Amino acid sequence: MAQDISHQLDLRGMIAPITLLKVTQAFRRLNPGEALEILGSDLQTRKDLFHVLEAPRYELVSSQDDKAFYRIVLRKRH
Repeated sequence: MAQDISHQLDLRGMIAPITLLKVTQAFRRLNPGEALEILGSDLQTRKDLFHVLEAPRYELVSSQDDKAFYRIVLRKRH
């Protein structure tokens, strides 16, 4: 896990809407400035994630797609 990552959520193999619920719950628990790494394989979750979270509340740190899964890192804003 990278040094700037505060929390990791591994959702590989899970499907929406459960994944979206888990992401929003984890994001709510973050303190401002902390980063959440999300690993997932459900493309619907990846598509809907940015519609569920309020844009002013997070910063997209990185987004990577692999053949087997995606990796998204979000930082909670103050």
